[in-house]
Amino acid sequence: MESDDRLAQWAALFLNTCAEGTPGAGTAAPHAPDVGVVHYKGVTEAAGELLRAVDAGGVPAFVTGNLKQIAIENGIDAGAQRTPNEIVDAIRQKSRDSESGEPEPGD
Repeated sequence: MESDDRLAQWAALFLNTCAEGTPGAGTAAPHAPDVGVVHYKGVTEAAGELLRAVDAGGVPAFVTGNLKQIAIENGIDAGAQRTPNEIVDAIRQKSRDSESGEPEPGD
């Protein structure tokens, strides 16, 4: 029962803090800098988020509808024979090509 009381106290404090708009409890600090966040040029924000997730070790196990959509939005072939790694590599290459100023080869 003691843990239930602690949880209730914490929840009440959390909700009060959120209601006051105090940064740190469920709200972001105003103008929080993106320190250490990698930004990928030449691809959509969704593709950048995908690449950051892959960089953190989150490689997709199979080609999902979302992965196909990200590929299509970035001009990448997402055909039935492509693996998740091939699609991610093509998106990453598109970003690299954009950063280096080289022309983008066809996929």
